[in-house]
Amino acid sequence: MAGTRILVLFESGRAGIAAVQLARDLALDEDATVTVVGVAPQAAPLRGCAPSARDYNATVRDTIATELEAAEELLRSIGSRGRCRILIEGEDEPLEELIARERFDLVLLPGRRRLLRGAGHPAAARLRASSATEVRIVDPGG
Repeated sequence: MAGTRILVLFESGRAGIAAVQLARDLALDEDATVTVVGVAPQAAPLRGCAPSARDYNATVRDTIATELEAAEELLRSIGSRGRCRILIEGEDEPLEELIARERFDLVLLPGRRRLLRGAGHPAAARLRASSATEVRIVDPGG
């Protein structure tokens, strides 16, 4: 797996941290590179006296940047083979295009627990359908 390129879709919480830890461990064991991505959804501008979408969007970006600091801390042990970035919805390329353009070999998604079923992620099927890249769900509880 040397030279493997791993993308982690980061979300706050145990599952997000577990996905970053798994990627870091793979990088340490197998000389892989890791890119951790936080996606910042953006609200459309509103008319009238509603709160500003611009202010809301800036707050979302700032929150994700702060959450990515935890991922950056976990990646310190792999040095320059680890990086974090934010994808801004509607401004940056979609996640599927980033995966294809940078030719990632493995995508790790934080698992979300579902009632009476194992962990899943809403983007898993879409990402699996869009490329031949391996997509894994990381379940911190199992």
